[in-house]
Amino acid sequence: MNFKLTVIGNPVLQSKSPWIHSRFAAEFSGLNVDYTKTEAPLDAFEQTVFAFRDSGANGANVTMPFKEQAYRLCDEYSERAQIAKAVNTLKFMDNGSIYGDNTDGIGFIRDLQHNHDYALTEKRILLLGAGGATRGLLYPLLQTKPHSIVITNRTLTKAQHLAAEFGPYGAISASDFEALEPEFDVMIDCTPFNSWPLPIANNIFHNCALVYDLKYSDKATPILGQAAQCGVKQCLDGFGMLVEQAAESFTLWTGLRPNTAAVLDEHKKHVMERLKLFAKAHTLGGID
Repeated sequence: MNFKLTVIGNPVLQSKSPWIHSRFAAEFSGLNVDYTKTEAPLDAFEQTVFAFRDSGANGANVTMPFKEQAYRLCDEYSERAQIAKAVNTLKFMDNGSIYGDNTDGIGFIRDLQHNHDYALTEKRILLLGAGGATRGLLYPLLQTKPHSIVITNRTLTKAQHLAAEFGPYGAISASDFEALEPEFDVMIDCTPFNSWPLPIANNIFHNCALVYDLKYSDKATPILGQAAQCGVKQCLDGFGMLVEQAAESFTLWTGLRPNTAAVLDEHKKHVMERLKLFAKAHTLGGID
């Protein structure tokens, strides 16, 4: 079986999706996956998708800032994509139509509950940002029965519209940054890198047991650095979510379910090796 796939975003150079999918493909004999990165111009997302589809491709992942545009391109949807009105996985059908799914939410929940043994039931959750990434998380988050969800965003009306739209599924509200109180158990950053710095006061972290950034980096992301300085015990980046949502996409395209634990273990070993090299270089005076 041969599959031609890509991840489309802007920027996309930092994406580890090709590495992840290559590891997934290696688990199955006779499976060949050609997974690349495609940076779409901000004003030419649709043309980029259509050109890739017409090249004989099977599907694509979609990352920031195109998830809401991806939803509008699709002819059919999964239930979770329909509710989110944002799509991160495209499947190109034989008849030329496009099927859209959103695997972000289920990937996040699986990483938190399965990989980190953390339950969200009755937790007070703060979400930063009101874009496509937030849309993908809201319905799956509300299905875990948290105590409440608050969305904060620089443009408050955007957060308010999301809260009203998803209100039928659970306790959800919107707030501006200045009105936030230190009452949250969990904070989730759904914003892109270029959103920072955000006006998050240090006291907002005081009751947080966990801060999760959907972004991932070789270094601590801005919010994780701030959270650690404020004494938050569990600070997680989005690599685990990336792997888990990728597994959902991979299964949609190929019909095969990969072993995410093996990929997460390999990544962890790689990170540990990098930390050892950094420590050695620092000890020898090679890094200032």
